[in-house]
Amino acid sequence: MFKKSLFILLFTCLSSVAFGQIQEWASGFRIGEPGGFMARKYLSNGINAVEVNIGAYGGLWGTDRNYKDGTFKNIGFTMNALYLWHHPTLINSDIHTYYGFGPQYTSRDLYAKGSTTPTNNGGFGAAAVGGIEFYPVDAPNLSFFGEVGFYNEIAPNPFFFHVQGGIGVRVNF
Repeated sequence: MFKKSLFILLFTCLSSVAFGQIQEWASGFRIGEPGGFMARKYLSNGINAVEVNIGAYGGLWGTDRNYKDGTFKNIGFTMNALYLWHHPTLINSDIHTYYGFGPQYTSRDLYAKGSTTPTNNGGFGAAAVGGIEFYPVDAPNLSFFGEVGFYNEIAPNPFFFHVQGGIGVRVNF
């Protein structure tokens, strides 16, 4: 089932490139933290977008991380939804900058001090991101990006701060 879904997604993205449709959506993947897949909807004002990311959390900066009265020792799951402002740069219209924020959910196994048995730890907080995106002239529906940001947990561990970032590619259709 997964292979069939992946084939349909790739076929849709590639056919969008072939027909040069107006950019309303983008989908792609990021290597980093969080790492995974994203879908972006550009809003009709040409400035804003809404992006949903689903993937792995806790791997880029190392899997061992102190948290409350224990340690994370693995890679977990994350999902966020970001509201973005997107602008072409004055230097080159093929290079855009963007920034935004939104809610983020994380889930990782937490090992209490002295314990070898993990407990699942879900967290909810705010994510912020800023990035730069390049649209090659020869492939206008393809874009490459790099971004940095942070996650600040609200519950269950207020003020737990985690740096995020990564690089990736999107197909715009």
